[in-house]
Amino acid sequence: MIGSPARRAFTLVELLVVIAIIGVLIALLLPAVQAAREAARRSQCTNNLKQITLALHNFHDSRGSFPVGSPSKTCTGYESIPAWQYRWGPMAMLTPYMEQFNVYKSLNLDVPLYGHTGVFNGPGVGVHPSNQGPVSQDISFFYCPSDKSQKLEPGFGATNYMACWGRSAPTPNGTAMFDTDGLFNNISGVRFADVTDGTSNTAAFSETLIPDPNMSFSGGIVLTQENKDLVIVGARSAGDPLLTEEWCTRFGQPVAARPSRAARWVDGFVLYTAYYHWQAPNSPIPDCSKWAPLTALWQSARSRHPGGVNVGFADGSIRFVSSTIDINIWRAVGSRNGGEVVSNF
Repeated sequence: MIGSPARRAFTLVELLVVIAIIGVLIALLLPAVQAAREAARRSQCTNNLKQITLALHNFHDSRGSFPVGSPSKTCTGYESIPAWQYRWGPMAMLTPYMEQFNVYKSLNLDVPLYGHTGVFNGPGVGVHPSNQGPVSQDISFFYCPSDKSQKLEPGFGATNYMACWGRSAPTPNGTAMFDTDGLFNNISGVRFADVTDGTSNTAAFSETLIPDPNMSFSGGIVLTQENKDLVIVGARSAGDPLLTEEWCTRFGQPVAARPSRAARWVDGFVLYTAYYHWQAPNSPIPDCSKWAPLTALWQSARSRHPGGVNVGFADGSIRFVSSTIDINIWRAVGSRNGGEVVSNF
């Protein structure tokens, strides 16, 4: 009697080996896929900054200088509104030069940004009726694709891209946030001729992170390692006027709040659209501010890109700068006229 042919099948051991191999392949593949996606997002972020820096050049060609970081201006017919409430920021001024001419046409820059209802503080409060729609617009390339695109305040569009106001070292005179040496300030427009350190060595724009809009705006947020990139640490008491790294790293204590940083792309005030080079990119030290009796502020460049941040320079180039860059070099590229010798980075 001829026996039936033997049936071939996987043994349990063979099946487990195959499953293990598949698991290893997936474990190897997923990081590669994530890395490829992040590379694409970082490239898109680079393109966003490229549009902004090219617009900066076009603005200079047209106006003879770069935009004022936070301009003061008394407008005809609005003399009762303080000049500092004019305050249209660089992003608003650059809109006609970066394929956003329709946005620019919809903005009425002949009136102050705020002060039209007699009230200033509050989301959207005080904005001229003709500007309430335009300032709330979300512009796609104002957002880094690696971060979460979201509004922080009703009535305003946000942005991941900040203007460089210089180094902003905490100083006893209490004016560090305004006595800046960067490409932007609150007094006058900087010209190419003023950038004596060289345009390829002077930062113009970089990135920041958009905080969670559900996070409390007021103080009392407990500072943690998890939220340190998304909050701002409040001021010390009058008896200890200077900000210090020790004070700004009081983890586990309710000394932080959600910052206004990134909330309003139209607003040139430093808390909204400025960053400084005092701390390194993605600094482990949270952003800090002090208002009275002395004033100091640092807001660092931050991003979701692993290992560093994108920086747009005054010459129009975009470079990825490592979070481990030498702090002296980082501070040097934050200034336009510090006279430092900057090596390759």
